[in-house]
Amino acid sequence: MKQIALDTWLNEGANTALPQLLCVFTDEPLFATQAADLYRQRLKKQTDYQRQIVEVDRQFDPQEFLSLFAEASLFGDVSLVDLRINQPKLSKEAAEALGKAAQWIAAGETGHYLLVNAPKLNKTQEKSAGFADLLAIGVEIACRPVGADTLPGWIAQAAKRKGVQLDRETCTWLAEKTEGNLLVAHQTIEKLALEHQGAVGIEDVQGMVANSARFNVFDLGGSLLAGDSKRITRMMEGLQAEGEAPTLVLWALQEEIRAIRDTQQAMRRGMSLSDACRQNRIWGQRQNHIAAALKRHNPGSLQKLTAWCYAAEKTIKGMKQGDPWTLFEIIGLGVAGIEPPELWNT
Repeated sequence: MKQIALDTWLNEGANTALPQLLCVFTDEPLFATQAADLYRQRLKKQTDYQRQIVEVDRQFDPQEFLSLFAEASLFGDVSLVDLRINQPKLSKEAAEALGKAAQWIAAGETGHYLLVNAPKLNKTQEKSAGFADLLAIGVEIACRPVGADTLPGWIAQAAKRKGVQLDRETCTWLAEKTEGNLLVAHQTIEKLALEHQGAVGIEDVQGMVANSARFNVFDLGGSLLAGDSKRITRMMEGLQAEGEAPTLVLWALQEEIRAIRDTQQAMRRGMSLSDACRQNRIWGQRQNHIAAALKRHNPGSLQKLTAWCYAAEKTIKGMKQGDPWTLFEIIGLGVAGIEPPELWNT
């Protein structure tokens, strides 16, 4: 198994050979997006390709998936098979299909490319059929977790990639302001880079945050964990009215679901609440409310909310009909403790 650290991939990716099979296994939506976007950008510079998005869900057809590697693209170009795996547990048929595709790539029997996005795998899942073949043949982007102690440094590196230099004080302030949410911190850096380049002081960063929209994702996390259903509804309406990007809102929802799940898992292993919060970048307003959120949810309820997030993502990408903002409200209220309806077709 060959691994490339995410930071190395983002900073020096252009200096490495482009693998025909790339695996991105992470629970952090921002990392998954960054790694996959750069892969697609580099492949686009190398060749024109036809992108084929395949979801490994109940409608997954192994033979149809394999046919994408056996056939020439419409205009004779290569294909990029963009594979999305929602659950790190594969059916026998899906595992066999992934293994066969990986073997074809290893043997040089196909000129097409395979990009695999899936949740973080544990050691047992890494050795399971399908995933073991992908890891043995492909290159994995290693997405290491960012803790409370390393978040200011992560912010500094992310800003540097955008041409912005932030000192330690500014990075620490931004880490605390975003309450450990990597996506919100990243979005703030993106906006900052549009207005500033080079060294930027803490006053400029604080001013930009203060002048941001009245409704923003900075405030969403605390309301979700607190179970404030009325405020969640108002915030969703406000975010939509102010033109907030649906992708950012979905990622903010996913972040809180992940926080509840990972904190529960840490505490089941014997960790205290405070230590579990620190490990999972939960502090400030979010830490004040996490205990109540833990009582509202169990693995089953969190899995159900994750399925709704999966449906919302498809809606945003035009792969499923519907209004993503309606789904956001269902998910948000679900995190607050109002059980969402059954989702029969994702």
